[in-house]
Amino acid sequence: MSIEGLITAEKPDSHQWTCRLTLIEKQNVRTGKTSPIKFMPMILQDSAGTRVQATAFQGDIEGIDQRLSLYSTYLISNAYVKRITEMRYCVDVNYPYVWSFNRRTLIQDVDPAEGVDFRELAESETAPFHTIFNAYQHDARMNILGAIVKKLPRTFIVTGGRQRVAWDVVLVNEECIPIPFTMWEEFVGKHGAEIEKILHAGGHPLVLINRVAINLFQALSLSTRYDCHVELNPTGVRALSLKKWISANAGKISLMVQDKVYNDALSIIAHPLSQPQCTLSGLENNLL
Repeated sequence: MSIEGLITAEKPDSHQWTCRLTLIEKQNVRTGKTSPIKFMPMILQDSAGTRVQATAFQGDIEGIDQRLSLYSTYLISNAYVKRITEMRYCVDVNYPYVWSFNRRTLIQDVDPAEGVDFRELAESETAPFHTIFNAYQHDARMNILGAIVKKLPRTFIVTGGRQRVAWDVVLVNEECIPIPFTMWEEFVGKHGAEIEKILHAGGHPLVLINRVAINLFQALSLSTRYDCHVELNPTGVRALSLKKWISANAGKISLMVQDKVYNDALSIIAHPLSQPQCTLSGLENNLL
């Protein structure tokens, strides 16, 4: 008989256990850097707030992907538990283990009334746009919530001798800060059609992006990265507030896009005059 417990109770030598967990992230399917094996990482959370990364591999991906829905709660049993050897892959410092889901993993639905809804928590962990440059300076990961107000012309880019799909869009939040955001390949494949549909209908799709990449090549911009999680049209309180703000400020946003203010996002966010300054002679001494 399985005993229902929390994530922290489950170790590699645990037997006949069950956890009540909510799926808070389902990342894109990708291929290993040193092998052709495909895998799909997910992040689940229990009622105590502990998180664990679980992964489905190869032939198990399709079934697990169809079985699990974002923000739904399940009773999970018989996952394979393995200790993490590199802590950079750990999603919770209180639990240095990862799980694998396969056909032997038992997944049971939990009545939504008995589940835990983490939508508000996901949105509360997002950072305001004005902190993006600071995060870049400290090489910090960050999550953001924004509205797509324009799709720019580029749809492809050539890197490494091959053509890759890359969409550029403009994000805006309640701070009225516009910033370019590049969506790469699999993210375009997953969300591109719906984004275009909403934009063509005159709407502004919202995106919740976890672990967004911050770039400072020629100009400040954001982009997806291999371990990003992009949620299209989140439904929490903050998302609803942003949606109302976008609607109330449509004229201001339209003018800002028309003037291409997003091309100078760095000066808006970084506040150059507030950055550390030095003389030219001081700069020369620092380079010696």
